[in-house]
Amino acid sequence: MDRKKLALVLMGAAGATFSVAQASDVDTTVSMGARKVLIDRKDEAHRLNSQQGTFGDRATINVVVYNNSSNSFLYFGATLGVCSHILDDISFAGGPYGPSFAGPRTLTGMEYSYGLTGGTASWDQRFSFYRPSDVNFAGFSGDGSGMINPSATPYYTLTITGFDTNICPGFVTRSGFFLLPSAVNVPTGDSALVLQTAFVEPGTPGTAPLTSTNLFQTNLTTSRVVFFFGTNSNAAFSAAPSGPQTEAFLTTAQAGGNPASPGYTHPQYGRDRNFSATFTGQSLVNSAAGAPFPNQNERMYISNLRQTSYVFGLIGEVEAPAPIPAQSLNVAGSLPDGINQIAGTLTPANPFKWYKFNIPTDINYANTKFLDIDTEGSASPVAFAIYTPDSAVFDFGESRGSGPDAPPSTNDANAFQISYGVARRPGFGNGEQYSGQEGTLPAGEYYLIVAPAGSGFGDGWATNASTAANIAYSLNFNGNPGSLAAGPAVSPALPAGGDLGILLGGPQVATGLAVRARGVGWVRFGLTNPIPTIGAVDQRDGSTPLSDVEYLDITQPGSSIVGEWNFALYNFNGLAANGTSVSLAGAGFNNNNGGGDGPFGCGGSFAQLSYGVQASRGFAPLDAGHTTLGRPLNNQNGSSLASDEYYLAITMGTALFAGDRWGARSTRGSSLTASITIDSDNRGPSVNCPADFNGDFGVDDTDFVIFAKAYNNLTDLVGDLNADTLTEDGDFSIFATAYDTLVCP
Repeated sequence: MDRKKLALVLMGAAGATFSVAQASDVDTTVSMGARKVLIDRKDEAHRLNSQQGTFGDRATINVVVYNNSSNSFLYFGATLGVCSHILDDISFAGGPYGPSFAGPRTLTGMEYSYGLTGGTASWDQRFSFYRPSDVNFAGFSGDGSGMINPSATPYYTLTITGFDTNICPGFVTRSGFFLLPSAVNVPTGDSALVLQTAFVEPGTPGTAPLTSTNLFQTNLTTSRVVFFFGTNSNAAFSAAPSGPQTEAFLTTAQAGGNPASPGYTHPQYGRDRNFSATFTGQSLVNSAAGAPFPNQNERMYISNLRQTSYVFGLIGEVEAPAPIPAQSLNVAGSLPDGINQIAGTLTPANPFKWYKFNIPTDINYANTKFLDIDTEGSASPVAFAIYTPDSAVFDFGESRGSGPDAPPSTNDANAFQISYGVARRPGFGNGEQYSGQEGTLPAGEYYLIVAPAGSGFGDGWATNASTAANIAYSLNFNGNPGSLAAGPAVSPALPAGGDLGILLGGPQVATGLAVRARGVGWVRFGLTNPIPTIGAVDQRDGSTPLSDVEYLDITQPGSSIVGEWNFALYNFNGLAANGTSVSLAGAGFNNNNGGGDGPFGCGGSFAQLSYGVQASRGFAPLDAGHTTLGRPLNNQNGSSLASDEYYLAITMGTALFAGDRWGARSTRGSSLTASITIDSDNRGPSVNCPADFNGDFGVDDTDFVIFAKAYNNLTDLVGDLNADTLTEDGDFSIFATAYDTLVCP
């Protein structure tokens, strides 16, 4: 089965390393600052979990049984070094297969994660499922014995082949959920399993016993793959306790995670770091059995105030539970148009609340429909999730609304929001704009749960919500599922440094633009002469020829080289600039869509746009770490471009660009930094005549049109004539005086 590579997440760039004492345990930790982020859930889990269009009844559904990937990629993790073979426990406690579940437990899909350090090499990965009764981390027969019952065999084994090794060393990739070749029946009575996973030499048969020779050996040198351990609790890794410790201390005193949260596991695991193909167990309190903890040979523990485990996920099949009691928000059979606000209180006795609503037609661009849901106005951050009628999680709210973090981050401190359909509506406070980031919401019935921030939501109506105090919340809907028109879109909000004002001739650069996961970055600029403008004359005498305006190029040297970048250019009205306003990844330095350029033979692809009639400007200069020039800047995107204010959308991975309403979104789960260079021979105003926007030494109706757009935007630098970073009444007075004069001094 070929692996599907979905996303790369940067490891270690902003995280602290472990202490020297722990260096043999892990290679690198990743903190919130590194912005390890979530892959698009709908593209993967929804393919397994829900139908499209109107939802119908099903006797069984695919549900997430175990998933510590989503939040592990949001928060913290550690790569595990010098090891190709581990043993870890997987508890079903938080999902529909928990201890109280009555019925057969059938596994139908899984996901996994791994990292790469040093150079590339080929490998396969084997996964085996054991019964918990067949494993003892202290040694199945006591100190010094193997952890696995020597007479036991796994009840399921899968070998993944065909890995794409062309990823950047120091990065971690997650597979996303995929269906298993055949369903797996969990032995009756088991509500957990023990996962044995190993990187093996390519071609190792799945039935072959693991040995010191077929375990992947390349990681003994400078090129190796690594396991990724993560926490779903948004807590930093703590220092490891020193010396031998009791199991009660490691599993109780250190246990800060909620056992109902998917991904919870105790912190012990087996590690075969001497490539013996076995896991030697011993009691953590038996100092005679070996060196004191944490330097024991193969029974390991990653210290964390919240629980950690190998990043992994399981999908299972379960009979669809009955609909859960919920308050209907429908009016005349469906969610009403406009703004609808619901207030309530979460209490220790009732820490969550269920609602349901119907959508009569698909919420998408084709239907010019939108639906925004948020928890603005709540007394403290309140989370929510959307479910289908068959109890499958369809989507989660994200903490990107108003709050203490600007811009919003992923630590659950801000108000939560979801947005479907067409772009683009104002954000609330310092929150992000509502721009259809979640894509399409198909017609049908939905359930929505409100719970305190930090709660977990799982298929089968599962939640681990709890609160120690009353929380007054506000749940707000804004949309047009009925006949209400969508209304005009607002222009994109710009980051600091994202407004370049008027292009003045020569390159202008916007640096350090953070493009968040599943998000879009924006740069605005003013092109005050059409491309091309040939044979223009000085308005003061009508004869002196002015410089021609013949080209505009947009490139991105200085951006993160591992991003697979995309551009789209929109005009002042939110429309695609022309028929070729999109540049997909591969146009820039790498000149390919699969990476392959840069250190260690890896790297992403830069994007570029090029307009005009001037002969080729050659190539964008090579960036640090790149070795291959991309395509020449040769007017590939058209010979003409109107005079206007433009918005450049900057995304990564699978970009989705609608042709109107600044409709750009992305599914890529990486957060990286962009630097944008816009180069043009556009003429700008002279020092003595700032109201002459197109540089023809006259202030006429052409300049009035340019100024009027900036004046309506207020924060627009194009019309900022008095250098106060606004285009307001003071600038209007300056422009009016110059407009009356007509001809510049």
